[in-house]
Amino acid sequence: MTARTLPAVLVAMPEEAQGFLTLSTGAERLAGPDEAYLAHADGVEYLLVVTGIGMVSAARAATLVSAGVLAGVAPSVIVSAGSCGGIPGQVSVGDLVAPCCSLDWSADSTSIGYAYGQVPGHAEFHESDERLVDLAVELGAKKGYLASANAFAVAETVDLIRERFPKVIATDMESAAVSQVAATAGIPFLLLRCVSDMCQGDGGVEFDEHLDDAAERSARATLDLLAHEAARARASA
Repeated sequence: MTARTLPAVLVAMPEEAQGFLTLSTGAERLAGPDEAYLAHADGVEYLLVVTGIGMVSAARAATLVSAGVLAGVAPSVIVSAGSCGGIPGQVSVGDLVAPCCSLDWSADSTSIGYAYGQVPGHAEFHESDERLVDLAVELGAKKGYLASANAFAVAETVDLIRERFPKVIATDMESAAVSQVAATAGIPFLLLRCVSDMCQGDGGVEFDEHLDDAAERSARATLDLLAHEAARARASA
């Protein structure tokens, strides 16, 4: 069977997927153990996948997506969407971010010659698709770097990130892993998330309070971007 080429959107949690499902005109849940959908919105068909939280879960799901395992979809682009934590002074709750680069803030192989954030054998950071980042910025997102790790970022995290990675404006627990898989597979990648908390004090309370709004805002921006991309493709056909 010939694979279909569609954009793939990856989110960590069902709450983040709900933002997309609410805005979509139809969605068919795929059979299998993974929560995934073929959905339609603004004339665009796309694959929506709930990865689970954390770098390992995200890498596993991104690998399945990049290999075309889910519904025989070959991804034209992989978008990491949903919520993220913000670095105070760089962004605010409710801001959209479209980072140009992502890295693993917990990676430390400096003793054997690598940079902070660099996983041995891989690039120091993985770049998002430049044209898609520029389009996301036109649609209102902020540009910078994003740092991921298997840890919910708190004030101490912010201090470390500011010291080692001054260009980072946001954090999450999945995108660096997804971007690494996409880069290895040669698939264009974009981060388009919304800030749900500022990684200060009891960030979990703030996260819970703003998660649904952040999920909806990220979903709306992502679907707008995919609609722009579909229109551009039709115009150039």
